Amino acid sequence: MSTEGRVKQEELDSLLASLSTITDHKRASRRGRSAPRVHEARVHDFARGEGLPRSIMQALDTIYTSFARATETAISMYLHTPVQVSLLSVDQVTYDQFVRSVPDPTVIAVFSMKPLPGNALLELNPSCGFWIIDRLLGGQGDILKAPRPLTEIEQSLIEGAISKMLDALAESWQHAAPITPHLETMSHSAALAEIAKPADSVVVSSLELTAGELTGVASICMPVISLKLAGLTLDGSDSSKPAADLPSDAASTRSRIASALHSAPITCGVRIGTMSISADELSSLREGDVLCLDQRLHEPADFFVGKARKFSCRPIDLGPTLAAEILSETSQEVTW
Repeated sequence: MSTEGRVKQEELDSLLASLSTITDHKRASRRGRSAPRVHEARVHDFARGEGLPRSIMQALDTIYTSFARATETAISMYLHTPVQVSLLSVDQVTYDQFVRSVPDPTVIAVFSMKPLPGNALLELNPSCGFWIIDRLLGGQGDILKAPRPLTEIEQSLIEGAISKMLDALAESWQHAAPITPHLETMSHSAALAEIAKPADSVVVSSLELTAGELTGVASICMPVISLKLAGLTLDGSDSSKPAADLPSDAASTRSRIASALHSAPITCGVRIGTMSISADELSSLREGDVLCLDQRLHEPADFFVGKARKFSCRPIDLGPTLAAEILSETSQEVTW
């Protein structure tokens, strides 16, 4: 073989030495530059929404402490026996965690909370539920040892106590975000209630009920998304303060009152005349008798709103029905 195409050992050593020098220069230049900035990574679970801030959780703690006091008074008066109610905790968990934490069967009351969107639920442990039913039926409050779903009659009985608790809930929320709880359905399983998806965040307030030998737990479960969509701005202030001590928006209040009044039914009537007769004449009236009123045909009639004369009007004939054409507005105070 010809030796002309071979690489000599000296040439190979020189090539390797030059490559080593280039590598050393690159490493030195890298050490001279500052290390690239690494952004801090944060894990985000898209299956779960962000929770409520600490300030709102503190405010909810105040609200449900007030709810515990109001429930204690309402249930004690309703059952005519002393009942102690105390707040245990207010926590954010997933709905699936809440479902797995309550017994099955149990007593579940699903309720709406307008104007807040969605539904919430009130859970009463079976020991509490059947104790209340036994008291309502005149018993001493026996505790059921083997839990079972409520019958339709038992559901009807316990709805009264649940309504009292929902009234107490509305009272405790009135200064933060006025809500009107309304009982929708009864169930024996939180999984069947489906007020949220399993991975959705919910706020669960747990209360302890004590009466004699009874010690049970009740819970209020509200979806976090409902509280967020309501645009709550809770500041942690004491909800037990009277309304006069809290700021109010007069324009907003007037708007809500007007909105409520616009749909209220009002009785209206047209008075075309009056007359005075004795009781004897009244008792002797027969079919075909003609009564003369103190008003002429061409004179305006009185249009009444409730018991107040509001307009002057003219009765007109609209085919099969009578109608009244408004002529002018009159001014007269309501007299009852």
